[in-house]
Amino acid sequence: MKKIVIAVLSVLVSIAFAAENFKNWTPTNGSLQKKNPGMLKLSQQNTNITLNGITGTNWILFRPSPAKVAAGNTVKITIKASGKGKLGFGYYEYHSGFNSNGTQNSWAELTEEAKEFTATFAIKHKNTTLVRPRFVVPANCQAKVTEYSLKVEGEPIVQYTLTAAPDHADHIYRKGETAKFNIKVSAAGKAVTEGTVNLVLFINGNKIEKKSFVLSPVETSYNVTLKEPGFVLLRGSFADKNGKTLFAEEQIGSAAFSPDEIKAGKDAPADLITYWQGEFAKLNKEVAPNFQRIAIADTPSHKQWKLICDNFGGTKTYAAITIPKKIKGKMPMIFTVPPAGNYGFGFWKSSDAIHVTITVFDRLFPKNADYLSFNRPVWYFYMGAQKRETYYYYKAILGMMRVMDYAMKEIPQWDGKHLAAVGRSQGGGSALIMAALNPAIQCVSADVPALCDHNARIANRTPGWPQLLDRKDTKNFAADAAYFDAANFAAFVKCPAVISAGFFDTMCYPSSIYAAYNNLKGEKKIINQPCYGHGWGKRDTAYEQETAKLLKKTFAK
Repeated sequence: MKKIVIAVLSVLVSIAFAAENFKNWTPTNGSLQKKNPGMLKLSQQNTNITLNGITGTNWILFRPSPAKVAAGNTVKITIKASGKGKLGFGYYEYHSGFNSNGTQNSWAELTEEAKEFTATFAIKHKNTTLVRPRFVVPANCQAKVTEYSLKVEGEPIVQYTLTAAPDHADHIYRKGETAKFNIKVSAAGKAVTEGTVNLVLFINGNKIEKKSFVLSPVETSYNVTLKEPGFVLLRGSFADKNGKTLFAEEQIGSAAFSPDEIKAGKDAPADLITYWQGEFAKLNKEVAPNFQRIAIADTPSHKQWKLICDNFGGTKTYAAITIPKKIKGKMPMIFTVPPAGNYGFGFWKSSDAIHVTITVFDRLFPKNADYLSFNRPVWYFYMGAQKRETYYYYKAILGMMRVMDYAMKEIPQWDGKHLAAVGRSQGGGSALIMAALNPAIQCVSADVPALCDHNARIANRTPGWPQLLDRKDTKNFAADAAYFDAANFAAFVKCPAVISAGFFDTMCYPSSIYAAYNNLKGEKKIINQPCYGHGWGKRDTAYEQETAKLLKKTFAK
């Protein structure tokens, strides 16, 4: 990924995106697949970007690389765009690389004629240190953006960087080896040799020690040795010789020690699959599905339906079906569950496959306020975590099973053979669950999967999102949690798999992901991103490329 160049001037910091840098913007809702031109499309020469909203939800496109700001600064954003509908442009405000202060946006009313739109924002929070530019693309918005610039006006800002690079380029060591982290501070491209670096060491998500270093003109290093398999994360901050903080605490270094030996905190229950098969049979016996398949307006490239069926307790399961128009006859099918959040139906599209997207929710939230109200006083991923059949994901998993069963029987365009499960975060964990429960699935791809290794505390590790058993009201749920653990389901997945892990990830901890990966029984590949968190940091396109290869290879058979 190319870096944004930030020019330090006497009165302003200016970021002007060259045309080729449009390719580095990342959607947080919608499809990441380049073969899906309906939502995000770059011109052939990368001189502009075309954005199309998704029916039923907003989605967001953001630039991972930040711009430095400070209290008293103003941010001026200018875009040139054409199209129809309203396009939001603004930024996320952060007081460190991973702690947000919220967002600011302005809205452009688009027309067929390209126009220039400008908005100026005052930094709202005194502790804001950086902003990450973003677009907000509502449903039915169609936008073509040809120019983008961002200027931070006010006092000059010197950008400090702090890194802790290990002496193994791949960040991977064997247990018992020593990782030597070389600590460097720079400003405006020049090394800083005076001041204090404050480090915090985490091992498998557990805070181990704090340590301070006075910078040396020669070398400042920090050594870590692990005797057991696991992950090291370093967070650091920097203060000048007068004690003024110039670099707020962020993740700056990582290393893995024998990650291929990490085992889930608790073994998969022997009856994991038969339990869910029994519950699915019970659902089919006690609750008629009453499927409703409702046509939604077509897009230029796809036909769309929403699917609704009944579940236990008078609740519903919702899904979206999209089928490419350009393909005549039969085609493969991909099952997806969205990441955590209010994603609605999620009409995610593939250019050469049917896409069935299954929401975990038993209702829809037309307004985000409805979603937030639903999650009070407790978030849905903790609801009912006192008993197996009352936990929120109980009906969600049965809903996945019911929708998959319907799709395989009632979508005539499916070729009857080629099936895949793909997802990110909550969707990644769900992809592993679906692949275990549906042996017809031929391959699975899980990007930074959540819902892994709920019982990791047994092995003195931090569990993956949502750290289910770390709450007082869920502490007695450990035995039942094993029936909702994607790492346990992975032990029953025999098809080829591609998994990704971010070593900076403090939501879906890499140790929890490896607990799942090491349980997989078929051909598999893991993509390590040593300097990537959960949606921020440095990430290449290796996971997307490997997923595309896996799908192509699988669907060609």
